[in-house]
Amino acid sequence: MSEDLAKQLASYKAQLQQVEAALSGNGENEDLLKLKKDLQEVIELTKDLLSTQPYGNAEVTPLLNLKPVEEGRKAKEDSGSKPMSKKEMIAQQREYKKKKALKKAQRIKELEQEREDQKVKWQQFNNRAYSKNKKGQVKRSIFASPESVTGKVGVGTCGIADKPMTQYQDTSKYNVRHLMPQ
Repeated sequence: MSEDLAKQLASYKAQLQQVEAALSGNGENEDLLKLKKDLQEVIELTKDLLSTQPYGNAEVTPLLNLKPVEEGRKAKEDSGSKPMSKKEMIAQQREYKKKKALKKAQRIKELEQEREDQKVKWQQFNNRAYSKNKKGQVKRSIFASPESVTGKVGVGTCGIADKPMTQYQDTSKYNVRHLMPQ
């Protein structure tokens, strides 16, 4: 890959020389000036790529040859500061745990509030539905004491209870077969 980049870099340099030669004849051409600027940027970027290319080889080293890591001390890789002491680490962990506990408490509170809102919505819906349809009606249990002396508890049909059985009404006018032409 580095060979390809080297070839491209040589090509870009040759193109830059051609553009500079064209600019010597016509120094005010905006297209050529822009092309020169772009080629210079591309050359710089390609040089950066070539300089940061990995070597492509890896080496396996036994663990005995590696330096042991100091326990209890951690340094951030990006920052150039000294490693934190144990007290600083404990203080930082304590602060982190406090923040985490506050976030958790806030989340639980939000979930509880959401549940309460859902509960209130359901209760309002249920009360509204019940009050619309059942207004003025008194629901009696079939196991309530009958009003008459001869009535039986739990029996609501066959004319034995307080009220007679619902009368059957003729529905022949709604019969589909009756409405069909013959």
